[in-house]
Amino acid sequence: MLETNGNQRYIFSSPRLRESIGASYQLTRLREWTEDALRDTGVSADWRCVHPPAQDRDTETDAQWVSRSSGKVILRVDTQPQARHIIGHVTRQALAQAPGMDVSGVMVKMDGDHVTATDLKAVHARAAEYALSRPPALARFSQMPFLARAKDSVLPAAPPLGVKGEAQTDQEEALSLPARVKRHLALTSKENLLDRVREGGLPDDQLARDVPKLESLLQPQASEDSSALSKIAVIHIDGNGVGAIMSHLDKAMERVPPGDFTDVVGCERNDPDALRCFLLTVNEHLDTAVGQAFVDACQDVATWAQADAEAAGRASTAVPVVPVILGGDDVTVITSGDYALPFAAAYLRHYERHTGEDTLLSHLSTLDEAGLHVAPMTAAAGVAITGRNYPFHIAYDLAERLVAMAKTVGKASAPTRSTLSYHVLFDSTVLDAEQLLRSYESFTTRPFLLRDDAQDREGQTSWPTICQRLGAFREHVSTEAESGAGYFPRTRATRIRRILSDAAQAKQAGDNARAEGLRKRAQNEWEDAQEVLGSDLTKAIGDIRSLFDLLELADLLPDSYLSYLSNPMPDVEPSTVTRPAEDHA
Repeated sequence: MLETNGNQRYIFSSPRLRESIGASYQLTRLREWTEDALRDTGVSADWRCVHPPAQDRDTETDAQWVSRSSGKVILRVDTQPQARHIIGHVTRQALAQAPGMDVSGVMVKMDGDHVTATDLKAVHARAAEYALSRPPALARFSQMPFLARAKDSVLPAAPPLGVKGEAQTDQEEALSLPARVKRHLALTSKENLLDRVREGGLPDDQLARDVPKLESLLQPQASEDSSALSKIAVIHIDGNGVGAIMSHLDKAMERVPPGDFTDVVGCERNDPDALRCFLLTVNEHLDTAVGQAFVDACQDVATWAQADAEAAGRASTAVPVVPVILGGDDVTVITSGDYALPFAAAYLRHYERHTGEDTLLSHLSTLDEAGLHVAPMTAAAGVAITGRNYPFHIAYDLAERLVAMAKTVGKASAPTRSTLSYHVLFDSTVLDAEQLLRSYESFTTRPFLLRDDAQDREGQTSWPTICQRLGAFREHVSTEAESGAGYFPRTRATRIRRILSDAAQAKQAGDNARAEGLRKRAQNEWEDAQEVLGSDLTKAIGDIRSLFDLLELADLLPDSYLSYLSNPMPDVEPSTVTRPAEDHA
């Protein structure tokens, strides 16, 4: 087994987005390096001689592979010397082509000719044991004798790479060797990610590979005295339950009906080689579902952006999505602030649709429930909306924390639900994401459940519900000059939000008496609004905890998206369906 270690550290060791993109691309090259090693060492040719393909499902080399995923590969070889040659070839190639990236390899002797769950547990245990005994990747970069310190790094500066295409600005700056390689490969990574977007047939002249390019594409749509990209968003999305599948492959296999298993995997569940084939197939189908959901979400955003442009009497000039990371079940993108939440919700919806329609993945949404069920896999999204020049790495940390909060809500449901949350951060001295989010948890309805159905958790709001409330809020919110039973004064909503915020701060400071007094004052304001404005209006807006979210969302969601939500969604709802008894055999 060969795997990359410390991926988060490697990707985000620098605050520069360009380096993060280049680093994420490097992590995807492990499979390529392993294929090179198999070919260059002759191990692949030797395998073909000893193990000719015995089944139609295997090509000449497929039978050697056990798992091919982002940042980890598992394969079989015949002898220990062959294993050492492969590990040495790959790690040397990583050292030369991706300095600073931590790649390690371990080997264990198999119990038989076919891979078993015991074999997989043994190789993972060996990797964990080996990780405790080796020096970290950063130890490769000596600081003695005293060397010039690199920019944005604790590593020593290195000379320019001297390769074709190296940016002039990179040559002039004091950069570490890992930073130089990451920056140089960032363009390749960006183009590869844009190729995925192009699969949706979107106009090439409207695609942006980075934020400055997106800003320049949007500039014709902005007024002369305003920025085309005043706010942007970092979106991070992570799938639910994928780790559980990989950790309990035997259990996951049992959840797939025999007929479906044979049709998709290419062998029966009791086949000695079933585990290996199942793992490879899950990896392949998951990559396809994630990639297609990403493409579909980009298409949706392009459609909404075009509709908004046409409504404003101007041409659409950009698809406001910049892909950053697309690997495994993780997705990270940057968007303009107004299309961030629409993209996140669209991706989750398409991810559910594609996994729900997949003959294999639809059985793997959960491993905990008794009986065999067909249901989509789920995911959680975190959206950090910031000013144009806000540091990417801080926004990403916040988005990650939002994902963790959303997952807590989603996994507390049965079955697990897709969820999303967001935070708007323009000017704050609080860099601790958890402290920041805790400051208003008492007066918000976030995180949101993706779907609005009968299984909503009590006290938890769904995304369609909050958007429906936003429609009523937008229709009936008023300026100070307007009044009457048909309007909800924005000043009142803002006042209630401020009182709730003061109450939360008082509670954090330990002043419980003041906090309770402020909460009662806010509740009195809300009850007064119900009497003055009418219960129908306040009911349409929701409860008092919705006001904070509605005030922010009113300035975030575009008209085209709310109009889209007012029409029935064409997607199949992810209801859990029990298979007929004959499929359980």
